[in-house]
Amino acid sequence: MALLFAAGLTASPMMTAPAHAAYGPCNTTVKRADGYLASYTVPARTDNGTSCYMQYHTGSSNAVKTLQTSILRCYSGTYAADRIRATGGADGIYGTGTVDAVRWLQSMLGLSADGVYGPATRNAIKWLGYAQDVVNGGVYPYCDTHSF
Repeated sequence: MALLFAAGLTASPMMTAPAHAAYGPCNTTVKRADGYLASYTVPARTDNGTSCYMQYHTGSSNAVKTLQTSILRCYSGTYAADRIRATGGADGIYGTGTVDAVRWLQSMLGLSADGVYGPATRNAIKWLGYAQDVVNGGVYPYCDTHSF
């Protein structure tokens, strides 16, 4: 044991913390431009940009609600949207419905299906955006993946 301690190979909280913990929980949202007349909003962390995570009962209500709203609109008619709708809709709470929805999406997108929202999930899912219609006027919603 003394040899392990001397080599620095002891168990510590850093060694056992999940990888996503390095980002910190999403505590806000950020609006991003998507071309000339379009924008979308994603969960973010004040001091870390869009690299943040959310899991069961974590994340600010506006960050969670942004994720839930995108799932409801961009994945309408899927198990993910149905789970969120059945457990309170876009209520801003990362509860069991949101965990199940994220887990299902991750599985469908070929990601590790742990139900935790983080950078890999952020990059893979479709986000709800809004674009201005310069011909007819007004704004219309659209869903698309984005590079971060």
